[in-house]
Amino acid sequence: MDHSEAVRLNAAEKYVLGDLHGTIRDEYEEHYFDCAECAADLKATAAFVSLSRIAFEDRTPVDRAPAEPSWIKRFRLAIAVPTFAAAALAIVVAYQSSVTIPSLERSASLSAANAYTQTIQMAATAVRGRGESSAGDTPFVIDPKQGSSIRFDFTPSEASLRAYVCQLKDPSGRVVLQQAVPVSAVNQAFGLAVPGGVMTSAGKYQVVFLGADPATGQPSAGPAVMSFPITIVFRQ
Repeated sequence: MDHSEAVRLNAAEKYVLGDLHGTIRDEYEEHYFDCAECAADLKATAAFVSLSRIAFEDRTPVDRAPAEPSWIKRFRLAIAVPTFAAAALAIVVAYQSSVTIPSLERSASLSAANAYTQTIQMAATAVRGRGESSAGDTPFVIDPKQGSSIRFDFTPSEASLRAYVCQLKDPSGRVVLQQAVPVSAVNQAFGLAVPGGVMTSAGKYQVVFLGADPATGQPSAGPAVMSFPITIVFRQ
């Protein structure tokens, strides 16, 4: 599932209400872990549901309890009525910073790590336009416990592919981070988000871009379309 399909399906609302089932639910769960927009939508929707539960819940006697709680019915109505949008937005703003659901723990931890406190700006000489660069010997001093953002221009040798994926490889060649790259990033400035604790050893890392399968987001067979080294030194 990609972002446009998740928006088309109103997946965030349906997921919170328990209306996503089977493979669709599994695909959405896999998607929002890697999609910052969907993770934010899901968190905001959960916040709205939480307040709706408090604000709209009827004090119905136990022996007359409806099959579906009334706050859910009113929440469904709120989604369908555009004039309720302003109120919904106010609810989200008030609660999104404090409401968390268990299924968002991984996303929340990544969001916190991605509030990068360190920026590694790669010069044009270190990322030579297209293909693989032999530059990158200038060391960057970082705190490995803090999140970092590696910034550079994404200029792949193949600019017409349908999907890309970026991998960060440690000095031993092991892939320690993989991130989907939208095609809209081609020939644009790009930032690779590296959460704190990912780079566990100093040395020469490799940033590698590959073509990807649009359906799965996994790297497809073929050579790298862009690659460059980056030397990391840990702050004492």
